[in-house]
Amino acid sequence: MSHLLCSHCGQPMGDFSGIDVSTLTRTELTILEFLVEARHRTTSNSVLTEIVYSQRPDGGPDDAYNVVRQTVRRLRAKLAGQGWTIQTLWGVGYRLARLDDGKAGA
Repeated sequence: MSHLLCSHCGQPMGDFSGIDVSTLTRTELTILEFLVEARHRTTSNSVLTEIVYSQRPDGGPDDAYNVVRQTVRRLRAKLAGQGWTIQTLWGVGYRLARLDDGKAGA
């Protein structure tokens, strides 16, 4: 994880090196890395599903869309204690954001 600047305002988004990735599954890590690289831009579930399952010859499970939703839910819970969350913008997608309490350093 790295230190990134917001593409909208140029302010530091936070130091992602503080996120403990040791407890994350491979799928959770793939989603987190993609959301970090998105720099606060919203990413749809269909894009995340493609990122997660594009390398699988079978294309992933039949309910891949729901699997990604559940993975995001678990990842959100793991990130909450580290000062980060994954916001859901209904009908649009997900984006990584700092929690308002300032737990994540700038």
